[in-house]
Amino acid sequence: MRKALFLTLSLASLAFAPGAMAAGVAGMAAVSYGEPVLTAVSVSFPDSSTTFRPDASTAELLAEAKGATIIYVSGRTSTLRPSASDEALALRRALSARQYLIARGVSPLKIMVNFASAADFVADNSTPEGRYENQRVDIEVIYVPTY
Repeated sequence: MRKALFLTLSLASLAFAPGAMAAGVAGMAAVSYGEPVLTAVSVSFPDSSTTFRPDASTAELLAEAKGATIIYVSGRTSTLRPSASDEALALRRALSARQYLIARGVSPLKIMVNFASAADFVADNSTPEGRYENQRVDIEVIYVPTY
């Protein structure tokens, strides 16, 4: 719905822009700003933990995050069925990562938080190692080149 509204408003603004009707959309100059650059990392948590502790290489990648355009933080659990307590755990994990980034100079306005329990498994959830990998926070750091 939001995309449709944006598209509608964008097309409406083109229709009323001076010279848009005469020049047409094809006559408008295309501007290229380059492709966004994405850095994605995952940090796993021990059972029931909400303390965000990235390893050294992840911490190094996140040290540059204050220059990002937007950052998506997604908290996850390894439970098989969603529940209110597991949703709260996933949220606390995501908020712990958010706080880590803010403490290192990232503007809170750049950070979008998402969370879900019993979803988005990246490993076999029937093993302790797989569950550990699934109990995680995924962080996507997006940089948009400016010219």
